[in-house]
Amino acid sequence: MATSEDYRQMANRSAQLAIGCAAPSVAQALLALALDYMALAVKHGQPAGRQHQHMRQDPAGFGD
Repeated sequence: MATSEDYRQMANRSAQLAIGCAAPSVAQALLALALDYMALAVKHGQPAGRQHQHMRQDPAGFGD
């Protein structure tokens, strides 16, 4: 099974390929893949029950 770091590396590589891609449809697909990999990295990098906690800390704004 891939680790959180593995997913981050795959996301970065997918994003790099998208940036260098001349075909817009392929670039868009690669960026979508990168986002999916980043979501998996976050999911596998946090203990159960702590996922999305950062979104619940300050629902009113930026914490200023």
